[in-house]
Amino acid sequence: MALPKEPRQKMINIMYLVLTAILALNVSSEILNAFKTMDESFVRSNSGMEDRITNLIAGFDQKDNVERFPEKVAEWKPRSEKVKELSNSVFQYLETLKTEVKKESGQKNPNDPYKEDDLEAATRMFTNGKPGETKGEEMFAVLNKYKADLASIDKGVLAPQVNKLPNFTFVSEAIKKQYSNLTPAQQFANAYFHMTPTVAAVAMLTKFQNDVKNSELQLIEHCYAQLNAVPYVPSFGVVASASSGLVMSGDELSITAGLGAYAKDAQPVVTIDGANVPMDANGQAVLKVGTSSAGEFTKNVSITYIDPTTNKKETKTAQVKYKVGTPTGLAISTDKTRVFYIGAPGGNPVSISGAAGGAGSLNVSIGSGPATVSKTSTPGIYNVVTTAEGTVVLNVSDGKTSTKITVPSKKLPPPQYAFVYGTLDDVTGKGGTASADAFRKQKGIGPKSPADFVFEGITYTIKSYKIEFSGKGFNGVETTRVNNTGSFSSIKSYLDRCEPGSSVTISEIIALDAGGQDQKIASPIVFSLK
Repeated sequence: MALPKEPRQKMINIMYLVLTAILALNVSSEILNAFKTMDESFVRSNSGMEDRITNLIAGFDQKDNVERFPEKVAEWKPRSEKVKELSNSVFQYLETLKTEVKKESGQKNPNDPYKEDDLEAATRMFTNGKPGETKGEEMFAVLNKYKADLASIDKGVLAPQVNKLPNFTFVSEAIKKQYSNLTPAQQFANAYFHMTPTVAAVAMLTKFQNDVKNSELQLIEHCYAQLNAVPYVPSFGVVASASSGLVMSGDELSITAGLGAYAKDAQPVVTIDGANVPMDANGQAVLKVGTSSAGEFTKNVSITYIDPTTNKKETKTAQVKYKVGTPTGLAISTDKTRVFYIGAPGGNPVSISGAAGGAGSLNVSIGSGPATVSKTSTPGIYNVVTTAEGTVVLNVSDGKTSTKITVPSKKLPPPQYAFVYGTLDDVTGKGGTASADAFRKQKGIGPKSPADFVFEGITYTIKSYKIEFSGKGFNGVETTRVNNTGSFSSIKSYLDRCEPGSSVTISEIIALDAGGQDQKIASPIVFSLK
């Protein structure tokens, strides 16, 4: 995956990759504590940016600005306030999601404990449910609308700055490929919240709040700059952070440091553990750190700068703390459902991660059950094909550790209903009143595939049915059964006798699904002809 040029987005992308790796591990207390540390770091960052935003908006009303730039104050202060209004709305929305996911994990009242290592709560809330109605898809829409709303505030000067903001709904190419059958909103939801511990989901939501707050600050600073006045800066402080609070041995860690709002005009000189780190074009100093051994580490950051209000040299210091962990085991995830379906198109996908020697060291086999397993073109992704109902045991080994997962094998869901087709569509063909002339032109019956099923493109065929003719044109109730087809070709002589006043009932309908399994369609098709 190519990293973007914008350093903050680099940090977020690296943190996302690290989070993905962490979710492959057994959720230990050490890892949970690392997520808490990440969350607290983002909370502190959000608080600092909020103070800066408050000072900037207050700066519009400073006497010097009001007297020198009355027209610009009148123009740009409302724009800044609108940015703040939109940002606060999204920030509070994300705060509500944090409250809800904690409740989903057992929290009864605010500040009460909740099940931090719950891998199901975030999945239920953000990814499971009816497509288009999950919290993950809702969040995707809210974040995209937020960016569009910011751009609409001022399409002349402000909109180009909005286009420079990071992609709030970033999803890596690997995740897009893994969930290629899902919509972008569903890919986003699964990328960040599928099988994610609740404490990690909370940290991730705080990260999104950090994205919102950082974007708000950038835009309000830009609005303030339109006054051609020096922004009010009450004090300077060090801004320094690691790309993640926890990384795996062998991963690369990035430490980003700057002064205040990355104020390069103050000529800052950054040192980390006594070594000079050069500034880039954005006034940021980025140090790449190797992570070859596990443990807790601290980097000491020192920044010397010229205070523009006093023209004197000042120095600020801070510490960046992080942990390096090592993989603790294999993780297996059934990507689409908690069961294997017989006849699922392309097989039932399974993701396997956490292998000590990487995906190439994996050995995956069927321990028992009516199934076969095969590799896909994506490392760590396998397909399981089942042939009968029962229980499938999947064995996984990376040469050092072994594990297994037991998954039920079930039939696909039955069709929603059957309908008569020809000149009728799948709704009017469900039964009711029809003209005798129209009914005589029908060609057979077909199945309606189930709605909102996780696998799309499931096909069914009609195997057999019973059809009864009565009323005008018939002697009592005349019944016949048709096998091995849904066509009316073998009963055309009955159809030709249909006339106004005839009744037709089709029942005992059996469909054949994609896995070759019989599926009963309970609802009969009944027509009264006129």
